[in-house]
Amino acid sequence: MICANGWWIVSAVGAARSRQLGKRPVHIDECGFASSTARRYGYAPKGQRVEGLVSGHRRPRTSLLAARMDGRLEEPLLFEGTCDTAIFNTWLQTRLCPRLTAQHLVILDHATFHKSPETAQLIAATGATLLFLPPYSPDFNPIEQDFAALKKRREYQDQTTLDGIVRGYH
Repeated sequence: MICANGWWIVSAVGAARSRQLGKRPVHIDECGFASSTARRYGYAPKGQRVEGLVSGHRRPRTSLLAARMDGRLEEPLLFEGTCDTAIFNTWLQTRLCPRLTAQHLVILDHATFHKSPETAQLIAATGATLLFLPPYSPDFNPIEQDFAALKKRREYQDQTTLDGIVRGYH
């Protein structure tokens, strides 16, 4: 396990450097999608209020757990609710670990469920190296751009299911 005491390994230069060292970066993260795709902004003529109904009540969320390997979104898992250690480790063990080798550098953020000893053991058993991003640094995780693109597609493709949007991405 490595801690990103210098951010060089997770920046664009760091990704190139990790390849020079023989490591292939694997960025892992999760994101949530609200059940409604209502837009938060609207149009009205100048001086008039935008009218629309948007409830302030929370609705169930659909979560997406995925890895970015070799420039592609890999092993996506959609599920209802929020992610926890059990879900993350099951996904890691059944979907991602079979694809990891000693040549991979697994990069995680500081989500609580990423820090379990079992997670570190699962990754270490594959021979891959584990690296945690510095706290509050989503800009260093390129999978965040994929999630933003998926959310934008969902906003403009109301008739397409979330599963269809994820499958059609890359």
